[in-house]
Amino acid sequence: MDILSLLKQSLLITIFVLSMMLIIEYLNVLTRGIWSKSLKSSPSKQILLATVLGLIPGCLGAYTAVSLYVHNIISTGALVAAMIATSGDEAFFMLSIIPETTIIIYISLFVIAMAAGF
Repeated sequence: MDILSLLKQSLLITIFVLSMMLIIEYLNVLTRGIWSKSLKSSPSKQILLATVLGLIPGCLGAYTAVSLYVHNIISTGALVAAMIATSGDEAFFMLSIIPETTIIIYISLFVIAMAAGF
């Protein structure tokens, strides 16, 4: 890879993370903090949401969980649950090659992430 390609990828990821943070902030302002207050008051909702975000194939869920954590909407336990449940871009490969096994892995990750979150 040349340096220009690396700069393009770095800029793309930076813009992606920034846009997720802006969307979360927009939702918070639009609802006047109502949706974040209900999440802040319930650790089980935080962990469930973060685990589901982590199970989303690709990096979108993990970036969203980190943005929620930075905005103090989810707890550290919920962030840990999201990171345990995340399989990243490899999920697309696994779903195309071994779909049945991937579902079993996702169910296992869900259970482990929920337990670790609590």
